[in-house]
Amino acid sequence: MTIGILYESKEWSTFALRDHISATGATVKLIDLQEDLDADELLSCRLILNRVFASAVFRGHQRALDQMPAVIELLQKRGAPMINPAEAHYYETSKKRSKEKLAAHGFPVPKMYGVFLPESITESREIEYPCVVKPDCGGRTSYTYIFHDRIELSDSMKGAPGVRFITEEYVRPVKGYVTRLEIIDRTCKLALKRSVAENGLSAYHLGSEYEFYEELPDEIGNTAISAMDLLRVEAGSMDIIENETGFYIIDVNSVSNASEDNTEMFKFDLMKETAAYAVKIYGNL
Repeated sequence: MTIGILYESKEWSTFALRDHISATGATVKLIDLQEDLDADELLSCRLILNRVFASAVFRGHQRALDQMPAVIELLQKRGAPMINPAEAHYYETSKKRSKEKLAAHGFPVPKMYGVFLPESITESREIEYPCVVKPDCGGRTSYTYIFHDRIELSDSMKGAPGVRFITEEYVRPVKGYVTRLEIIDRTCKLALKRSVAENGLSAYHLGSEYEFYEELPDEIGNTAISAMDLLRVEAGSMDIIENETGFYIIDVNSVSNASEDNTEMFKFDLMKETAAYAVKIYGNL
């Protein structure tokens, strides 16, 4: 029996994860969901580790997302475990669902104005400005915008892809950074301050700089872990903005990523930590 890694793109992190698991002596198999799903191959694995990102939709890997319901159904019928489980994937692929779930349980999230297709988004009279607009299923800040008025929104959305977009309150990062937490097995493994780029967004590929968040308040760390528990995310990441009135969870990912230079920069190997968790679960089955 083996640990199977579901993946949809040839990320450095996917192969690093495979190598770290293999180094423990466990047998590991890569399963490419851009290829035809092989049910026998899938079910030959004792444990599945899901590496299918919501952002696949904008990277030419929609097929992997389309096959996930069949994967989940097969695993549930067999009673085979997956990291992260079906519920986590359900929230990974819809920011609307995750925010509504968190809000319903009292977690601090930005006010949501609605979900729209690009051609109808300007028809809403409930949107307040400035606002954030981003794909309901997506990631890596693809097609993510901060709009300051209706004209700006209307002009920019004319060239947007025909997918559902979520619109929400803009929480101003008055401290100049977004807090990034990597959480595995109910523990904050890494806390970072990620600076805000010129366009008001915060992301590695936009040139944001990082520093360790040594003084992360316990309230933020504990809230983040509780939110992950609610969304059934065993190994993932969270983005938080602090301002004058408190802090807000602005994004949750059940598939967390890192690059080779990230690992060297932070002196922290996220894939090694993820592999250790997978091997621990595998050993307890």
